[in-house]
Amino acid sequence: MSTPYRLYAEEAPQALDAALETARPRIDIPFWTCVFATLIFSQFYLMLFTGPGTGGATPSSSAANSQSAALRMIFFPVYLAVLITICARPARFLAVLARSWLLLGLLSIAAASVFWSLQPDVTQRRLIAVVFTTLAGVLLAERFEWPKTLEVLATTFAFVVALSFVFGLLMPAYGVMSVDFPGAWRGVYGFKNQLGYAMSLATPTFLAAAIANPQRRKLWLGFAAGALALILLSTSKTALLSCLAGLAFVPLIALCRRGPALGALAILAAVSALALGGAVLWLAPEAVFGLIGRDATFTGRTLIWDAVHRQIQHQPMTGYGYGAVWDDQSGRGPVAWISHDQGFTIFSAHNTILGVWLELGYIGVAAWLMLLVGAWLKGLLRLATAPAYFFLPFLVIFTLHSLTEADALIQNDLGWVIFSMTVTKLALPWRSAD
Repeated sequence: MSTPYRLYAEEAPQALDAALETARPRIDIPFWTCVFATLIFSQFYLMLFTGPGTGGATPSSSAANSQSAALRMIFFPVYLAVLITICARPARFLAVLARSWLLLGLLSIAAASVFWSLQPDVTQRRLIAVVFTTLAGVLLAERFEWPKTLEVLATTFAFVVALSFVFGLLMPAYGVMSVDFPGAWRGVYGFKNQLGYAMSLATPTFLAAAIANPQRRKLWLGFAAGALALILLSTSKTALLSCLAGLAFVPLIALCRRGPALGALAILAAVSALALGGAVLWLAPEAVFGLIGRDATFTGRTLIWDAVHRQIQHQPMTGYGYGAVWDDQSGRGPVAWISHDQGFTIFSAHNTILGVWLELGYIGVAAWLMLLVGAWLKGLLRLATAPAYFFLPFLVIFTLHSLTEADALIQNDLGWVIFSMTVTKLALPWRSAD
């Protein structure tokens, strides 16, 4: 009788410890590491360092401020966290990275541009930043299935939404513009259009997270409503229209998932709507530009594009080097001539193709177009899959935004992290678990 009792007395505490360990909630370290990284890449904290200013700062000048030596230090812990998480299972990560060879090709061209860069030291420094920014996106694609990936992004955007309301309601000197666009909300960002663009990405992210994670559906739908409200408060018509254009794919995807016949009918309707929209733009461009609050020059952007194109013609094959153009202080580089033509300092090409062409030449443009078009083709082939609720609206919004802003290979930028994640996910074989 003594032996069974002794065994029970020894094993009972162990069984109790095991039960307590199972019941105790565990911290999902990879999940929260990725949330930490994406939060830092969102740059929600910039105004806390630089101050609110007058509300007249442009997005490009804010981006320039973010590259100051002091603020760059913020990203080093993120790079380290990304590297450590990658090293946890390097073989799997490298296998996933190899599938996204078009993304690797674009990065390789940027790396090669060190040899012809106007500022080789600047190119080298920014290459490190953009490589880790891209690796963060690939890590999201490798580490989690779609539902959890969406919750990483939704958690990040939820923090930005909440803090933007705090800034707008309780700290209006920070959260609301006062000079150029009085009363327009900018939230945690330096300019209203930055808030509008961020929330245009956040809205479909929340909706897709709600669909993929029904146990938290009400939470994410509530944040989607908040993000949409912030777009309206920002008064950014371009962000609103691009967001609505992205969300227009949601019913299309739903119909495609109900069967091939309904899907074909929905695609035909979508193509017809696009053709009608193109015809209206061709026949009555002034009415379309007026609807989105633009003029025929896209608020002067076409003049900048002409000036950028003239500088491209001096070095069309190779460009002037990744990240080396817009803060060149020599007075002899392309930015000096572009700014001279405009009569004020220019910080961006305001178009992704022109921006890539100016820095990486013909081969860079070819690599970028192959990457973007490839993502679209793969996305459309997976129109009837559940993740399409995210990646198709995202591609619509990202592509429309890239027409008037330079969005490719942006270091320390959440938009580029999400793009890198999306193209990597689309390069992987489809699994029903996604």
